[in-house]
Amino acid sequence: MKVRLKISDFESFDDVFGDLGLKVGPRTGSNKRTKEQKEWYVVRRFLKEAIREKIVEPPFSIEKGLEPLPDFVLSYDGSSTLIEITEATHPDDQREMTEFERSDQNSILIGGLGGRFSGGLGNPGHPWANDVIEAIERKSEKSIFAPNKEIRHLVIYPNSNASFFLSNAADEDAAFKILLAKLHERRAALLNLVNGCDVHVLGKWNLFLHVLTAPSACRRADKTLA
Repeated sequence: MKVRLKISDFESFDDVFGDLGLKVGPRTGSNKRTKEQKEWYVVRRFLKEAIREKIVEPPFSIEKGLEPLPDFVLSYDGSSTLIEITEATHPDDQREMTEFERSDQNSILIGGLGGRFSGGLGNPGHPWANDVIEAIERKSEKSIFAPNKEIRHLVIYPNSNASFFLSNAADEDAAFKILLAKLHERRAALLNLVNGCDVHVLGKWNLFLHVLTAPSACRRADKTLA
């Protein structure tokens, strides 16, 4: 079913979204989550913070983009903004999350079901940052990096064993500093790759903005959308 939302102002944002993107289904079973559910889940959280930070400004409408367009299209009077959503993760970690849900266990050690870092992880900021960079590079052939007149945003959502090792906002702040150092080393090549697309990282505690051009961080304000 095609969904198109009209966001008139920040105050009505949650009412307009309703239950859309509020949560995702389980990883397994007849009601398991879909790719579209995950994308709405992330874009809702990104937009809530991006409006506060004036990255995007109402009024606009939002709808799912149809291939080959990016995941979402924000429409204004006479212009549009394109948004692509991607996870910073690793297939081994994703398989472990699925296996854990299938199991009858209430808890496991990270890496205990085939994911990364089964022996622990001293500084999770490094693999967290590497996952983010790999997420950027995975989009190299996607339309979000094709040069055009629209404003384009790539929103990266870390969801991996590395991100689970970040226990609080201070850990995530430290990981972001590591990311910035790694991006600085590869900045020219990555800027050439993204072709003017703005790149952001939606963490558990922060929204990291413009990570390739003018990096900044804002603390996520809406605790109801953890």
